[in-house]
Amino acid sequence: MSILADTTEKKALYEIAKTLQFFENLYCLRISAGDAVRIRHAENIIKSVIGGNGFDAVFSKQRGTHLIKQKP
Repeated sequence: MSILADTTEKKALYEIAKTLQFFENLYCLRISAGDAVRIRHAENIIKSVIGGNGFDAVFSKQRGTHLIKQKP
């Protein structure tokens, strides 16, 4: 069970951001149109949670997943 707070801590956002790399693996697989829409919706929700807390998630195969603070 999670502890609810006013803002989400950076460590939690980092763990959430690590899941985004798995969405990239789906591009070369055959997925139905309905499933593709739902998958893209889930990816956008995850990105909005990270972005809503002032960060952007960046993934590279060499360096892994990083969170970058958004500039105002």
